[in-house]
Parts: sequence; structure tokens; C-alpha cells
Amino acid sequence: MIKTEKKFDAVAMMRSIRDRISAEIDGMTLEEELAWLAAQELKDPFLKRLRDRAAQSGKDRLLTGPPHTTAACGSAPGGSSERSTGKSQA
Repeated sequence: MIKTEKKFDAVAMMRSIRDRISAEIDGMTLEEELAWLAAQELKDPFLKRLRDRAAQSGKDRLLTGPPHTTAACGSAPGGSSERSTGKSQA
């Protein structure tokens, strides 16, 4: 097997960026971190739209509360427990 020299080390770059960001936000409150994150300039238009949609979604959740679904709790519509027991209640 021929070993080639790396021209780019993605892991080292990720660690370097993570360390820089960690040092920058060290000691911030959650509100300060969120403000810092919102103030970061995004050069990629897709990432900017994604961040804006996530922020809007978060605002909507704050206004309306978390979504409530009975299916996530294991009960079928109408209050039957067919799903949890695996038996039909007919």
C-alpha cells in the first residue's frame, strides 16, 4: 500500500475552529451565546436561510408551545391502546 501525504487535514481544521470558538464564547451566558451566534456573518446563502428558518421556528415554538401529539405517546387516535398492546380492542 502506497502512503500519500495529506494536503488537507479536516480533523485538525475542525479542532482548530472548535477551540477558537470555545475560547471566544467562554464565560458567556446562554443569551449572550445566542446573540453572538445570530451576529455571525454567514457567507453561504443556504446556511443563512437555514439559520433564519430555525430562528423563526424557535420564535413560533415560544409563542405556541411545543407540539403535542398522542401518537408519540404510544396511544392510537381515539384513546385506544391497540398500539401499545398489539391487540385489537374490537
